[in-house]
Amino acid sequence: MRPLLGRRASRGILRRHVSPAPGALPKLLTAQEAAEVLGVPPSWLLAQARADRVPHQRLGKYVRFDPAALTAWLAATRRGGQG
Repeated sequence: MRPLLGRRASRGILRRHVSPAPGALPKLLTAQEAAEVLGVPPSWLLAQARADRVPHQRLGKYVRFDPAALTAWLAATRRGGQG
């Protein structure tokens, strides 16, 4: 049986564009996905998470990032001008 959205959707490329249903949990990003959004290396992002400098969620051995929390964190840590 073939997946409905194809291989690209299973890798998360299309899932980002699907809005969660009301009351559903937000899609959490992997370190790789969050690092791509922020424009930093995944190793830097994981080091910041280990030091509790970046909002993250631990799920056992996995580290995930909430896009809304990262957006709020970026706004709170902005320096200089009105940006």
